[in-house]
Amino acid sequence: MVAATTQGTVPKLKLLVPINFARKCEMALDFALIYSQNFNADVYLFHVFEDSTKDYRHLDRLNEEYLGRMKQVVINAIGRVFEKGVTHHLEDVHRRLSQGKPWVEILKMAGGISADMIIMGAPESSNFKKLLLQAPCTVVLVREKDPSFVMG
Repeated sequence: MVAATTQGTVPKLKLLVPINFARKCEMALDFALIYSQNFNADVYLFHVFEDSTKDYRHLDRLNEEYLGRMKQVVINAIGRVFEKGVTHHLEDVHRRLSQGKPWVEILKMAGGISADMIIMGAPESSNFKKLLLQAPCTVVLVREKDPSFVMG
């Protein structure tokens, strides 16, 4: 667990939740919201788009589109967990975007925010094996029935 600082306060955990807008990702976000309330944590919702372009106007449109989609995903998740007695607000979830190969960008983001845990839907791509092997923190894979912890 996280050690207390010299002033005696426990720092907040940082939970990174990669999302590709699939059902498993919604389940991972729900898990992260519930976990964050119980363990004093910040949630970082993260989407990687693989579309490579140098057209900055196009990138601006993509950023706006995906941030809007992520906002709606967060609002829907807050509604689902509220039914389970968990209270969150839109401002409680940080939203981040990146462009590139998802497993590489997830690793970069995890290191960049000093994530304590990556919570994601169970990947279907074999490329994510590299993410699991190189993750600088605990990885939680959310499946249909139960979450599985993979120690990184």
